[in-house]
Amino acid sequence: MCFAAPARVVEVGPGFAMIERGAERLPILLHLLDEPVAVGDWLAVQAQRFAVARLSAGEAAELLDLYQRIEHQLGDHERVTA
Repeated sequence: MCFAAPARVVEVGPGFAMIERGAERLPILLHLLDEPVAVGDWLAVQAQRFAVARLSAGEAAELLDLYQRIEHQLGDHERVTA
């Protein structure tokens, strides 16, 4: 199973976009999208390679918050079981 992580577009080229996720920048492919992408857009990115959907800023914020809560809970679990 693969999940999509939200990332913000910082550069757009023909068929690709450069995204920023935290301090990391990655080139991703846009071939699976039916709509144009612009700098500042949020995308759902799978396998650190493919954009699968455009997200609103609100959707991206919700996903980022959810992933942070999951990461926090996993960290708490590891401290309890270690």
